[in-house]
Amino acid sequence: MESLKVPRRENAVRILLDDGRSLDGKLYTAPLAANGLAERVVDHLNDTTQDFIPLACGEDRFLLNKSGIIAVEVPGGRDEVEGWGSGAGREVAVRLTLPGGTSLLGTILVVMPPERSRVLDFLNATPRFFPLIGEHQVTLVHRNYVVSVRSAIEEP
Repeated sequence: MESLKVPRRENAVRILLDDGRSLDGKLYTAPLAANGLAERVVDHLNDTTQDFIPLACGEDRFLLNKSGIIAVEVPGGRDEVEGWGSGAGREVAVRLTLPGGTSLLGTILVVMPPERSRVLDFLNATPRFFPLIGEHQVTLVHRNYVVSVRSAIEEP
């Protein structure tokens, strides 16, 4: 029956859930998307036709509801932001506060028309998950779980 399996790519992830748990596992994505490239984790999370994602944690395999995911950390993950939006954007250093006081520091890539290029405009228009670029990983943050956003640049 091996010939009937659908080919999938395994992506190492750490997932923060709305109940406070963290899951280390592998999220499965398609080896080829409609654009002919490998499907990115961010694309899979933002697919509005599916509410559940397949996840493997050790020997356990299960489906996880996207609505309960606060953030997904993708080690390395630079390919998650390639082609984000429709072109080059403005990088903005931010500190995001999540439920329970969890704080994430990183950079968001604001890709918006010039007349709507504020962080506020970006957050109101971004899909369900958006990338926060960190030093060694990209964290895909569920915008509904962002409690507050502050500038990460210290003012003199």
